[in-house]
Amino acid sequence: MQLTARSGSALAAKTDLLVLVLGKKDKAEFPRGFSATAAAAKRAGDEPTGFGDALTLYPDGRAAQKRLLLLGVGADADAEALRRAVAKAQQAAHAVEAREFVVAFGKDALAGVDAYRAGVAVGEGAVLGAYEYSKPGAKKATAVAGKAAVMAWTGKLVARFTKGVKQGVLRGNAACFARDLGNRSGNLLTPTKLAAEARKLAGPRLKCRVLSEAAMAKLKMGSLLSVSRGSREQAKLILLDYNPVRARKTICVVGKGLTFDAGGISLKPGAAMDEMRYDMCGGAAVLGLFHAISKGAIRPKARVVGLVPSSENLPDGLAPKPGDIVTACDGTTIEVLNTDAEGRLILCDALAYAVKTYKPVEMVDLATLTGAVVMALGHETSGAMGNNDALRDEIVAAGEVAGDRCWPLPLWEVHRDQMKSKFADLRNINNRGDGAGSSAGGAFLSYFVGETPWVHLDIAGSAWNAKAKDYYRSGATGSGVRVLIEWLSTR
Repeated sequence: MQLTARSGSALAAKTDLLVLVLGKKDKAEFPRGFSATAAAAKRAGDEPTGFGDALTLYPDGRAAQKRLLLLGVGADADAEALRRAVAKAQQAAHAVEAREFVVAFGKDALAGVDAYRAGVAVGEGAVLGAYEYSKPGAKKATAVAGKAAVMAWTGKLVARFTKGVKQGVLRGNAACFARDLGNRSGNLLTPTKLAAEARKLAGPRLKCRVLSEAAMAKLKMGSLLSVSRGSREQAKLILLDYNPVRARKTICVVGKGLTFDAGGISLKPGAAMDEMRYDMCGGAAVLGLFHAISKGAIRPKARVVGLVPSSENLPDGLAPKPGDIVTACDGTTIEVLNTDAEGRLILCDALAYAVKTYKPVEMVDLATLTGAVVMALGHETSGAMGNNDALRDEIVAAGEVAGDRCWPLPLWEVHRDQMKSKFADLRNINNRGDGAGSSAGGAFLSYFVGETPWVHLDIAGSAWNAKAKDYYRSGATGSGVRVLIEWLSTR
């Protein structure tokens, strides 16, 4: 899909579909050929200016457009409202098989949003709304065969708006890259195949290295390696390293890459187990971030290192058993009380390795870690916790700007105490009656980051949708990609 931005009136644009995005105070101007149907709609009280309102009109005479779609964004529209509106326009174009469509904005629709931020939202909305997963063996699907021309209603700040649209397209593409990875079934995206996707991102300033099980064994990553013992698929530790000239500090981003999780000996229920293809969405978010870096969407001044521990968690004669004790690369012993709490077992070695090897000044990890976060926050947001409130608040603020929301959760000493074991240094789950499962998962990970400022994002609720919603079809959402891009754009 091609996306362009230009100034000027859209009323004379020759197109299959013209979309007018209207704020609460906007009075729609109609193109020639729609006067009668527009007047009839107005008499009926159908003025779609409230958020989510929509009205489709067809020409009653000679017109340059085949259809006119009016979309409301309500009063005080923000960037997220614009993002959703453009995604809806994209989906409407797809539904009528429009080869080209034009989106124009009323003054009130854009009044509360900076021109650049409006452009980013528009670009993201168009790309995210167009996304459709290509089934294996099928040709690459596209929502619209032609191009979408996006027009600012006023030409005053069109340069900033245009710059934002281009940035939004790059960010949207990065999120869709992560969505593609997340939507692949477990046999089509093994740890080896995920590593192959990471290698494709390498370039002049972006290196990729993949550690084998033998290499991890030399590093004494007993916790990470324990998870893959029940699978014939070899575990991998994917390392992506963006190292710009004169970088003075290093930031690490770690993503859980469990390409399929059956729970191991603590076997999951059969219903919806297929959804455990999404258990690598934290790793997909890290790869999505580096997709954005590789395409020039952001150029951080800091060195950025991505680490994706990748494995399968299956039951087998060699799989770890509840009560087993494993040892992480930093020497910490861990009592595995539930083999289905495996994400933290692969992440802890990656976090400890990152701290020792790269000495980051900041670190963020993303993981579909707990069902508890879904109970706490639902599917609209990710849980954010860590050992540094200022960094956590920066991540939350970046998510608000990006439309990839995070919400603070507690990580207190009481949660850390719950993770201590009678038979080892740590246990991988807290007691059944302790509750606060998401905080407990974060508390376990906190033992492996030392004094490094660190934030853990639990994306188990936001990583995929069972049903289509807004600019997401059902399936993987690319959660975490846009918040990481927004946050690192300031680094």
